[in-house]
Amino acid sequence: MTTDFYLPTQIVFGNGSLSRIGKLAAPLGRRALLVCGSRAWLRSQVPAKAQALLQDAGLQVLAFNAVSGEADLATVSAGLDLLRTHQCDLVVGLGGGSSIDTAKAIAGLAPLEGDIRTYHGGRQPERPGLPLVAVPATAGSGAEVTRNAVLIDPQSEFKQSIRGDEWFPRVALVDPELTYSMAPQLTANTGSDALCQAIESYTSTAASSITDGLAEKAIALLGRNLLAAVHNGQDVSAREAMSMGSLLAGMAMSNARLGGVHGMAHPLGSHYHIPHGLVCGLLLPYVMRYNLDYAGDKYARIAELLGAVEPDQPASVKAVLAVEQVKQLLCKVGIPEHLEPFGVCADTLDLVVKETMLSGSTKHNARPLSESDVRSILISAL
Repeated sequence: MTTDFYLPTQIVFGNGSLSRIGKLAAPLGRRALLVCGSRAWLRSQVPAKAQALLQDAGLQVLAFNAVSGEADLATVSAGLDLLRTHQCDLVVGLGGGSSIDTAKAIAGLAPLEGDIRTYHGGRQPERPGLPLVAVPATAGSGAEVTRNAVLIDPQSEFKQSIRGDEWFPRVALVDPELTYSMAPQLTANTGSDALCQAIESYTSTAASSITDGLAEKAIALLGRNLLAAVHNGQDVSAREAMSMGSLLAGMAMSNARLGGVHGMAHPLGSHYHIPHGLVCGLLLPYVMRYNLDYAGDKYARIAELLGAVEPDQPASVKAVLAVEQVKQLLCKVGIPEHLEPFGVCADTLDLVVKETMLSGSTKHNARPLSESDVRSILISAL
């Protein structure tokens, strides 16, 4: 059996590492488009600091602070127009997964012609895009080390990825200090997403020994530090662990793919406007319970990684405990247990089920999923 693992991204990790952004970006271009969220631009000093550091390194910087909510094709299109008008040759994405995925799509699509919807519809990018520097300001998406951009088409509300091996960021600059100001609910949502990615990549049918090692470390870091990070955003150790856990989970999923949670989360998020990390955390225990007979050994290991089982307990017992441990942790950080309060009901599930079955994540779930299986899981989560 052969194993392939591909990650061409330079990773720079550590508190205060944002100070290196100019030195890291300068060899990649001369005119940078800085992509970030509209709220971050108004409320945080980080985008302005990043812009100043880039300018100090000799780069011209044009700010595009239009990302709001989840990444969508309209925002990408506006960013592309701005980049092409000003002939930028480098993109810097700063913020959460939406900002980085928007930046990734702008960089990747910049040299390509035609309607971007053709690529969102499945057409593969024909050639490399512009260099991208990704700077996460949350600990959750892992987008700084993935080859895809998850985007919503605002016309159809269909959410899926554009992906290509050339879409990996050239540099991932991960500074845990950027996450200190995250609100508790945002910390919970993004951390739940990271934990879900670690667990799903660990049990994916495309997992390997390499991705397993990354996922195991991520599960331990995230599972043991999420509650502390939510309760005290200034907990330096917890914040650093969450940033590293999110990074490792991103590295694992970029090669192992994900599972049923993300398959369902994308249509639920786009059609019902549920925050992505929240809906991933909500669904995770339900999908883990569904997968028990197919992923029991790995779930038993997850229970050990989370540190709340006795070594001599049978693996089958540990596996069940893993599901319960994850559920309890997510409840403690404020992730809801049911979809109904978000307007989801059994009578409106047809489109969600259909779009779930189209997802590549669904195809890599530990246990095969049929339409009736997806529907049953969703109904149990109502």
